[in-house]
Amino acid sequence: MTVRSRAADKGFGDGAEAEDPRIERTRARLAAAVLSLAAERDITSVSVSELTRRAGINRSTFYEHARTPVELLTRVLSCELDMVRRRGMDQLERDGLLLRDLTRSTLHAILAHVLRHEDVYGGVGRASARFALRVVLAEHIEQSMLTIFRDGFVSPPLPGPEAAALYAAQLAHGAAGAVEAWLHLPGPRDERMLLAAIEAMYPPWFAPHRAL
Repeated sequence: MTVRSRAADKGFGDGAEAEDPRIERTRARLAAAVLSLAAERDITSVSVSELTRRAGINRSTFYEHARTPVELLTRVLSCELDMVRRRGMDQLERDGLLLRDLTRSTLHAILAHVLRHEDVYGGVGRASARFALRVVLAEHIEQSMLTIFRDGFVSPPLPGPEAAALYAAQLAHGAAGAVEAWLHLPGPRDERMLLAAIEAMYPPWFAPHRAL
């Protein structure tokens, strides 16, 4: 299986696009290398030397982009997920509130990302798969929820940042847990069942249907 990420094309890091084509090529090689290694085994067992050999770069160049293979994997996966978030926030700005059709399209985009890197996310018993699901994916959704609450697109029953943190964690880790359990089901898996199950967990005040 050829492992390739949109992050390899768009760059990764602190959200800024690389202007130098050489930097973009380096980022693409690093992204491809870390994704292929994480698909093969636990990224926690991969050394910087092995990753740089796979990418065809030197160690000093690697450290310009990340401190560890785990950090690099986080940046590459997060870069793709951030693009999903940006599209959703653009629609939120247009609609003015979070509606069910947006949550559904966002879930579709997140699931497409997970399936694009299924060998990374779906490695049963691998620490890197649990990290990708329970840390990278869950924290991405959690931060998205916190932004949505903070900016007033949804009004949870209990006000204040402390309650918002609890709501965001419950929604995010519940969704990530459902994705993890679904990935461990025998194939062929039903994507519609997964999306319906996540939507069924939404509280009544969250993401209403668009009024006709």
